[in-house]
Amino acid sequence: MGAEEVAERSRLSVVARYESLVGVSNAIGTHRDPKNLFSALVKELHRVVQFHYIGVAIRDEKSNTFQRQFVDAETEAFIPPNPELAMEESDAWWVYENQEPRVTSLEPNQAPSCKFQEILQKYGIRSVRTLPLTTAHSKVGTLTFASKASDIYTAEEVQFLSVVAEQIALAFDNALHFDASQAWQQQLVRKNESRARCRQELYSHKGSFS
Repeated sequence: MGAEEVAERSRLSVVARYESLVGVSNAIGTHRDPKNLFSALVKELHRVVQFHYIGVAIRDEKSNTFQRQFVDAETEAFIPPNPELAMEESDAWWVYENQEPRVTSLEPNQAPSCKFQEILQKYGIRSVRTLPLTTAHSKVGTLTFASKASDIYTAEEVQFLSVVAEQIALAFDNALHFDASQAWQQQLVRKNESRARCRQELYSHKGSFS
């Protein structure tokens, strides 16, 4: 492969990734439901990032737990979290606590040393890249890319994924706050309706005694 062809492929890769970031931004503006948002992001990112599985772990501040979603990139099927794997045993927990990216690699014949590695081996995963999802005022959760190939995440891809993670953190933060805002507004409406009924009943009782 000549130098010009390599340069052209690199240019096309940059263009595709820029277009993917635009797609991510559009998804952020279109989807408010976190699950629908995640599905749209999977489609956009799979065009330019190599992964077989992708997952997010979003912290629920009220219950102090993590809502975990995992998707098979080829089938777009959701994979339920393994109930035997505690959050504290996963890479996502370490990344969330330390707010630093982390890479886990498995050799073909490597014996798993923990439950997390057992699950990776079950799905044939050889390389995992987990990044923090963080905004200026909130630790939102983590984003994980998993591949059946070894050592595929180059420095260039890691830099791109970091930019993606920043956008996704804002997207989920906005979606979660939107849900909270909607819930608060619905609660306020119910309270106002209840007060209106109480006033109406009070006036009715007053009328019956007059």
